[in-house]
Amino acid sequence: MQLHLPERAGAVAKGNSPHFIKVLQSVQSAGDPATLQCKFSGTKDITAKWFKDGKELTLGPKYKISVTDTVSVLKVLHAEKKDSGEYVFEVHNDVGRSSCSASINVLEITTSEKHKYSFHDNTAFLEINKLEGTDSGSYTCEATNKAGSNQCSGFLTVKGLSSFFSLLGL
Repeated sequence: MQLHLPERAGAVAKGNSPHFIKVLQSVQSAGDPATLQCKFSGTKDITAKWFKDGKELTLGPKYKISVTDTVSVLKVLHAEKKDSGEYVFEVHNDVGRSSCSASINVLEITTSEKHKYSFHDNTAFLEINKLEGTDSGSYTCEATNKAGSNQCSGFLTVKGLSSFFSLLGL
């Protein structure tokens, strides 16, 4: 997260330049809408804009943008890996300007021959094919919705497969 405060050298205008009460927080998303939100204050009229890679973002099928007198929310709908990056929120009025930034990291869960993911009856499954000793380790499943998030972890230990097969005479 980065915060830029206004330049005030020689300012004569009356009022308060925009400033942030709550700055953006970086987020991770796995395909759900990725949401950034910040709170700001300052003398009206305040102009607010969102940017990614130096380009201004506009309301449309990809972005839902809402701005009130003191809060702005950016939702990246159906977030994809290409939506990962730095997002900048800028506010300005006659007295000055401020900006802050945060990153969105979109995680892609991909199914491969080795790992298969599935979700049935509110239960998530991970299937690991061709199990090897190197598959040993900690595995975490995280579930997130509008009410919050929760996670559970387990440790998988793979041992003795070769001994087991030699006992069978294979």
